[in-house]
Formats: sequence, C-alpha cells, structure tokens
Amino acid sequence: MYDFIDRPVTSLNRGGRMLVWAMRHWVRAVQIGRCPCGDIRPAFDGKALGAAFPHFHVMMAVLNRHAVEKMRFGPVDCERVSEHEALVLSMLRAACGPDLAQAERTASLIVARAQVTHLLVPMAALAHALAGASRLPAGPIFDPDCARFSNE
Repeated sequence: MYDFIDRPVTSLNRGGRMLVWAMRHWVRAVQIGRCPCGDIRPAFDGKALGAAFPHFHVMMAVLNRHAVEKMRFGPVDCERVSEHEALVLSMLRAACGPDLAQAERTASLIVARAQVTHLLVPMAALAHALAGASRLPAGPIFDPDCARFSNE
C-alpha cells in the first residue's frame, strides 16, 4: 500500500493509472445512479481486457456493499492516489503472486468475513488478467530528476 498512497497518479505504470481511473469512474457512476458497466467497460475492451472487466465490476461491487467502513476513492480529476485506491492496487498486486495470503489478510480487514472469498476470487482473476496484458499495477516510476540527494 505504501508504494502507492499519496503518490501522483502520473507516477504509476499504465495498469495502475488505468485502474485508478476505472475505480474513480465506477464510484462516480454509482453515485449519480448510472450503470458503471457502460461507462468503464470500453476502457477495458480497448486494452484487450474485456474478459477482465466483469471481475473488476464484481470486486468494486463487493467493496461497495460489504466494506466494514466506507471506502473513499478520489474524485476523477484528483492528482494523487487515495488511501483506499492504494489499498486496492496493492491487494491486486499481491493477489497475482506469492503474496495471496497477504491479500487475504488485508481483505479480512476491509470486508465482512463472509465476503473475503467473494472479494478475493474476482480480485485474483482480475490481477492475473492484468498481468497477462502487462497491466498489473507496479510501484511508482522513479524519476531521478525529481530526487534530491545530499552527502551532508
């Protein structure tokens, strides 16, 4: 999570930027009473991830309905990654590798116990689809021109 939280969205890889965009637009669509599928699915289709969209949609629906506290996602035009966006990005990354147990522990803290599997199954399917399309979220890209080092 700390790889992503409060970082500029522009510092994320393509998959991370796409997911932040998709999460924010999904939440916005639900808030204004629109079906998020029509608004967001074309972004997945355009990246050859059409089959992954249902997993994203189910993951977001589980978070929306079963989170133990209200999940907060940034406004569409926010330049920074919010805490809950960072949490989802890190869980997706963990769900695709040997850290699945870490994703499960995290899921048990954010959704009702009975919903952990209902969150992890679509999350893992989404993560594997993203990895197959080289879109799995990665930590922010380091820009050496923005770093300051001191030998003092």
